[in-house]
Amino acid sequence: MTTIELAGISVHRGGDRILGELDLTVHSGERLVVLGPSGCGKTTLLRTIAGLETPTTGRILLDGRDVTTARPRDRNLAYVDQQASLQPHLDVEDNLGFALKLRRLPRAEVARRVEAESRAFSLQGLLRRRPRTLSGGERHEVAVARTLVRRATVLLIDEPVALIDPVRRGDLLRELVRVQEGYDVTLVVATNDQRVAMGLAHRVAVLDHGELVQVSAPTELYRAPATLFVADFLGSPPMNLLDGVITRAEGRVVVRAEPFSLPTWAPALTRRVGEPIVLGIRPHHLDVVPPAIGGSDRLRVVHREFLGAELVVHLRAPTGRRVVAVTPRPGPAPDTVVTLTVDPAQVHLFDPVTGRVLAHGI
Repeated sequence: MTTIELAGISVHRGGDRILGELDLTVHSGERLVVLGPSGCGKTTLLRTIAGLETPTTGRILLDGRDVTTARPRDRNLAYVDQQASLQPHLDVEDNLGFALKLRRLPRAEVARRVEAESRAFSLQGLLRRRPRTLSGGERHEVAVARTLVRRATVLLIDEPVALIDPVRRGDLLRELVRVQEGYDVTLVVATNDQRVAMGLAHRVAVLDHGELVQVSAPTELYRAPATLFVADFLGSPPMNLLDGVITRAEGRVVVRAEPFSLPTWAPALTRRVGEPIVLGIRPHHLDVVPPAIGGSDRLRVVHREFLGAELVVHLRAPTGRRVVAVTPRPGPAPDTVVTLTVDPAQVHLFDPVTGRVLAHGI
């Protein structure tokens, strides 16, 4: 197992900053997922760790050894890029064993490892085929299997399931976990798919425009997002984010963001009376109730989406503001007027200027 330390790593290209000065430690044997939208710097981060990109500033250490300027082959890690590059003149079986043959491993050991990974990934029927005859998803599966055959101490994988058939994605992710745990490998995965991050990672590192904005366990990211970006990016459906203000009404301090008016006694918020805020509530934390029960202002059901046992309800306030709630089926009928209630502990407040969280729960 290997510990990866990034100390003040930044990458600039032609005057453009791709990565800011990142400090990040990936613990030995950890599964870390780098999550963020396209263009946020995920691939650059992986390529920098792999030695395929040179950092502008900072250091990269593997188990305390400075490898910032070391060649990729001297880092004892394996990298799979999004293109799943294979040797075009070799069939799948020879591609799987290619790196092992270069290292002059015994033929029997090469055959054993190739057979084990081809069986694990159900590639036995592809072993005699060339890369040009494979689908994009099949090429990516072969590239991942080839990486695992090497038994490197660090695996870096860019978008492991983006090209994989949805039916196969779960199998591939389970195989990654099996190998990572079975061979004590440190695994770093880059993806824009929050489902991969939530299902695979011990911790998730969220990137936004080259900046590391939060590193937490998946459940902590969902429960306590540190910024508006994390709150909006993580969760399906995404969090309701409503512009509002902290005000005073009838002797109480109230967080007002249409269609909600929520009293608060939190000292940190009572000192912010008159200041603008962004109110965040996840759709799963809203209860849809008849207007007579009270709660938010009245809203009208304008659209519904069925998700198995759940119903995603799109609602519109009289002023036109939209709110999304998730409720068990059958849920309210179209064009029904309802109100919404929420547990104050499930409310998030953000600074609209900095995007930083002000409070989790009011």
